[in-house]
Amino acid sequence: MRSSGLAWLLGLFTLCSLSGCDKGPKKVIPDKSVPVTGMITIEGKPLGNARVTFFPTEAPQGDGAASGYTDSAGKYELRAMFGDKMVTGAAPGRYKVSVSKMLRPDGTTVPPESKEPPIMSGARESIAIEYSAWDRTEQTATVSSSGGTFDFDVKPQK
Repeated sequence: MRSSGLAWLLGLFTLCSLSGCDKGPKKVIPDKSVPVTGMITIEGKPLGNARVTFFPTEAPQGDGAASGYTDSAGKYELRAMFGDKMVTGAAPGRYKVSVSKMLRPDGTTVPPESKEPPIMSGARESIAIEYSAWDRTEQTATVSSSGGTFDFDVKPQK
């Protein structure tokens, strides 16, 4: 009787191992990153200190986003995690694109290197939700195998 219980447990373990239930979803690390740059403007003027994030819409080339911050001229360059390594660029593929800029109550920007969560500083989103929310944005980009330059013009929060 004891050996049948052990056999049942061993069978369950084997089945679980074969189906992958012991590891969770398998992550795909992209083969390569390609350069992705661009310019963000707000109503035609350069938008500095904004976070630009590319969210993948399909998973074959990885399951992570790529992001970067704009400089004072509104220019950005993306970076992404490939496994446990930070790389410049993004994986080729299709993305939804969000642009976010958090402002404190006094109008100053929450700096990119800040460790304080924006909510703790009373900061609020200054970009309209149809550009800043990853699940509401209609901005898209298709990154080719050679990379690309993607410019976006956004509107302020009303």
